[in-house]
Amino acid sequence: MNGSSVQYCRRLLFLPLFFSIPCLLWANEVSLPEPLTLEFALGLASADHPELQIAAAELERARAEQWRVDAETGVNATLFARLRWVDPPSSRIIQESRDDHLVKLSLEKSLYDFGRSTAKENATLAARNQRTLIYRDTFTRHRIDIMAAFFDVLLADQSYVRDTEEMSMTFVNSDLARERNELGQLSDIELMETRSLFQASRLRQAQSEAAQRTTRARLADLLNRPGQLSEKLSIPQLSFAARKPPEDVNDWFTELEQGSPQLQALMAQQVSAKAQLNLAQADDNPLLSGQVEVSEYTRTFGGNDNWRVGVSLDVPLFNSGRSAALQARRRAELRKIEAGLERQRRVLRQQLLNIWTELQTLRVEKQRLAFDQDYRDLYLDLRRAQYELEVATDLGDAMVSMSALRYRVMRADFATALAWARIDALLGRSHGNTEKSNIERPMDASADERSSARNNRVN
Repeated sequence: MNGSSVQYCRRLLFLPLFFSIPCLLWANEVSLPEPLTLEFALGLASADHPELQIAAAELERARAEQWRVDAETGVNATLFARLRWVDPPSSRIIQESRDDHLVKLSLEKSLYDFGRSTAKENATLAARNQRTLIYRDTFTRHRIDIMAAFFDVLLADQSYVRDTEEMSMTFVNSDLARERNELGQLSDIELMETRSLFQASRLRQAQSEAAQRTTRARLADLLNRPGQLSEKLSIPQLSFAARKPPEDVNDWFTELEQGSPQLQALMAQQVSAKAQLNLAQADDNPLLSGQVEVSEYTRTFGGNDNWRVGVSLDVPLFNSGRSAALQARRRAELRKIEAGLERQRRVLRQQLLNIWTELQTLRVEKQRLAFDQDYRDLYLDLRRAQYELEVATDLGDAMVSMSALRYRVMRADFATALAWARIDALLGRSHGNTEKSNIERPMDASADERSSARNNRVN
């Protein structure tokens, strides 16, 4: 075996190790549980998600800017050292040394800037507060997105069950219609109608199956686990008995002014803009600073002092209108921010009104669904009895109706949960209150529990 063959074999020996490295890295990542619960999904909301990383980076930049402004009013120390040799003229009476070395330590500090530093500090502090509020609001909205995506997966699964049962029923009807058509009991146009209904239900079933994949992919992305599609999700037990919207939506409007993170962030931006305007107005103010120098020389000259202490005053006299232009710009920015604050206040008030009316509508819808569920349960019992007595040939329509009703009930419950979560986010309430009041335990949708609930409603 020649040398090239040996090298080739050695490379082949390293291939298993090379391909095993990604597997070892992926093994360290905790996999999603089966079934995945809403509590666990919400617990995965972390700063590692790209959307939160962007907000966190903006916050860190605001903090860095605040540190930079604080450093401007501190002491600046500079050490200057020099090694130099010279050749003085030989015609001089006193022969000087050829060494011309120097070591100098300089200290400088701004003593008083007539309002500049105060305006800068106020501006950077308000900007940092704004970014902090934006980050918290982004984190809360990210949790709501996770909740919405979790509910979308459950609705897609229930939609798939409903559409599959409908497709099975239409397939049986189409097959029976074909047999009756062969016996001359059904016309061709009626046969084509049953086949058309089957093809339509088949399309809906395929669309529901595709939605199962896409909703799971979106949930995995929001959980920062792209590619990890959860097969089973636990249906949360939602309870809204202790949560009722106020009689008057103006109560929420008052709370909005006090606790809305979005309004507070814009108010902090307004404070920062006012501080920037004050800074622009102080641009022409004098600057008083102090200097201290300590030096050591190897050559003695009249200007080489061992130490110096002084105070300097810089007074701007003329800048060709630069300060006036900067003030005009800051005033325009302030007016823009104030207008944006009022616009956002109106947008949030409208959102609160929309959610308030949505909760009113959902309450009526849930009452209707409760009565529909009573009717569908009784209808299913009737069809089951007829099927056992061979009066009815199948239970297809009753099963499809029950699956469709479950989908509507789940959609109403999930819409109510999301509505309350958005209310808490808009009003700046703690997200923990939403979870404790809206999520109790995983729901076991068994027939016995549904029958017991129906009896309680009837009684």
